[in-house]
Amino acid sequence: MVEVNKELAVKLALSCNILAHEGHSDIIMGHVSARLPGQEYLHMKSRGLGLEEVQAGDIIVRDLEGNQLAGERKRHSEYPIHTEICKARPEINCVIHTHPPYATALGAAGGGLHSIGNEGILFVNIPLFTETTALIRTHDQGKAVARCLGGERAALLQNHGVVVVGQSIEEATVYAILLEKGAIMECLARQFGSPVWSSEEESRLKVEQIYHPKNIQAFWEYYARRVKR
Repeated sequence: MVEVNKELAVKLALSCNILAHEGHSDIIMGHVSARLPGQEYLHMKSRGLGLEEVQAGDIIVRDLEGNQLAGERKRHSEYPIHTEICKARPEINCVIHTHPPYATALGAAGGGLHSIGNEGILFVNIPLFTETTALIRTHDQGKAVARCLGGERAALLQNHGVVVVGQSIEEATVYAILLEKGAIMECLARQFGSPVWSSEEESRLKVEQIYHPKNIQAFWEYYARRVKR
């Protein structure tokens, strides 16, 4: 019998709270899922709550077909985003779908994110999902999002927010925050004229210098301290 993993639920709820604090809140929309490596089911934020409201007791467990295994609350209808990405990417253990304003605006403007600030270097190959702007409620739609994402860290959903993935809750949460920061820089720079950006070699070097696993963990701990204050 599958039960809610309390430690994972606490961390997943904290991810939701951090995302809300860092500009990803959108009323009661947006959702985060996570699993332990190798699991064929997901812990997931339940519906009806804002990201800032989520607590560990609000986490539910669903298998990769969307069936409820544990938890009392109901699921988000867009669960296929999470399940189909996890089927396609066995190394992925956290999936985030939110509606941050600048990244959403950038997707509506045709996408394209350059290494203007440090954050942009992580997303220079970010794909843009254009098959539909409606909610992703079917397995076929979820598979289409997974195909668009490919092996990248994130994808823009045209007129519909972002999808961000990671091998851990910490990694995906930090990537989601950095994606919105990169989108802010992109949008601002375009308003000011014709921006320049770091070269491919400089971008590769900065990823090694800044966004290595030790720093990703340190960034997560910083965001956790911020939200707890």
